Amino acid sequence: MATAHVAGGRQVGALTSEASRRPPRSDGARPTWAVARLTFRLIRRGLLAMVVGLAAYMVFEAVAFTTGYPDEASRAALVAWGQDPGIRIIGGPPTAVNTLGGFVVWDAGLYLTLAIAAWAITTTTRVLRGDEAAGRTEVVLAGPVPAARMLLTQVLVLLGASAAVGLALAVPLAARGAQVSGALAFGAAEAGFAATAVALAAVASQMVVSRAGASGLAAAVIGVGVLLRMVANSTDSRAWLGWLTPSGWLDQVRAFDANRWPVLLVPFAVTAALVTMALLVRRRRDAGAALLSARSAPTSRGWGLGSPAAFAWRANLGPLAGWAAGVAAWGGVVGTMAPTVGEFLVEDPGFQAILAAMGMDVSDLVRGFVGMSGTILGLVIAVYAAFRLGSTRAEEASTRAEFLLTRPVRRRRWLGGHVLGTAGAVIVLATVAAVATWVGAVAAGAEVSAGDAFAAVFNALPAVAAFAGLTVLVFGVAPRLTVAVGASAPLVAYVLEVVGPLLEWPDAVVGISPFHHLEEVPVDPFGVTAAVVMTAIGVALAAAGVLAFERRDLVAA
Repeated sequence: MATAHVAGGRQVGALTSEASRRPPRSDGARPTWAVARLTFRLIRRGLLAMVVGLAAYMVFEAVAFTTGYPDEASRAALVAWGQDPGIRIIGGPPTAVNTLGGFVVWDAGLYLTLAIAAWAITTTTRVLRGDEAAGRTEVVLAGPVPAARMLLTQVLVLLGASAAVGLALAVPLAARGAQVSGALAFGAAEAGFAATAVALAAVASQMVVSRAGASGLAAAVIGVGVLLRMVANSTDSRAWLGWLTPSGWLDQVRAFDANRWPVLLVPFAVTAALVTMALLVRRRRDAGAALLSARSAPTSRGWGLGSPAAFAWRANLGPLAGWAAGVAAWGGVVGTMAPTVGEFLVEDPGFQAILAAMGMDVSDLVRGFVGMSGTILGLVIAVYAAFRLGSTRAEEASTRAEFLLTRPVRRRRWLGGHVLGTAGAVIVLATVAAVATWVGAVAAGAEVSAGDAFAAVFNALPAVAAFAGLTVLVFGVAPRLTVAVGASAPLVAYVLEVVGPLLEWPDAVVGISPFHHLEEVPVDPFGVTAAVVMTAIGVALAAAGVLAFERRDLVAA
């Protein structure tokens, strides 16, 4: 027994010694799961705002269809309108447009494509390139998580968020009475588009060293794809071009009609290929570098370094240029469509009712359409202002602001520089949008003057001022919610203004939206009183935000 005991002791000792020589067992599950949770925490607020906004928009589209097209005669007129070449270029082929679901796909398809692409690209580059540029990724890579596994985990979380976006579109439509299989096909197609945009942004994040550069590269590819889709929809002979662009795959699915499920294999196959490419490139590069890194150091330029306001302007020129290109494209499309919309609306009282509920003055169809589009551009510019002011939060979260604020730079001067830069950028975007709208209208032969275009766009700026002031206040009180609240507030307010009258909500509820107090310019005169009040509210909110920022501690990420 003693021998046995000794033998047993020797065996235990040998096993212990062998275990001590082996590396500790780690399958990477716990660190990988931690990366997944952290990624979800980074995107959850933006994802929630996106999901709620899309769901609300689907409800609005459904209510608009049932209100504006209650019978077969009105829906037949809608089908005829959808065959117009100019309308078809923008909305795509009018597949099952006389049904609730088909109308939503056709009427909202382009806007959903642009909104989902913007969300997918900005969110992906923030997670993949933004944290790496700030140096936070290196801390994770110093642990037991390889770079490729970390990238794959982050991308999988983003792809899961893309699926949530698809559900946010499908569920409200099915709940409002649309064909269930069509709603699922539509939601899956939009989820596939979002996944493709995520994968494309993931590749761009490996190719370009800066977050702005990666976002610009991915956005350029998507933008070219949207233009290619327009060419594909111009005539049936060019329809095959739609297979070459992610936005064209949505048309090929033919949701609420044929529901061509096999088409969905295309976006998911392309997504898999792009993710594989991103992983291969990630294995070849170092942290903080990129495949297309510049071979020589960039030339140092001193302009914009003389004050916080000048530097804030310089640092945000890239994003401003991208947004300016977007609003210019939108304004040009609006101007070009103005005469076509006017011709068809004369014969379509149902759609007139929908546009009237959205705030358009149907007594002058062309100028009323330009005015309504100016309000939508104001919504877009308000969202930009939220992201632009969110850059102050990024400066604080990365601790870069501390190097300025611990020197003789007062907090109110630093934050004031960002606020003034945002105001200047808003004016630039409004000017670009107005000029593009006017040029497009002149090219199409519409009776829209430069004054009409500028009045329509600048009419919404008092509401933008109110939303921007709210964003500054949130930054001063709850900085982590800056972008989430700032970007969601104008979206919720616009949906409230559009859906409220259709659902016959009380004026006291609808009146919460600043958009409700805008006059229908250029058809009606500019509302001076409401503009002064909303601007004053924005200034007061911004001042309160600056005071709150002076009294709180700096909050890191």
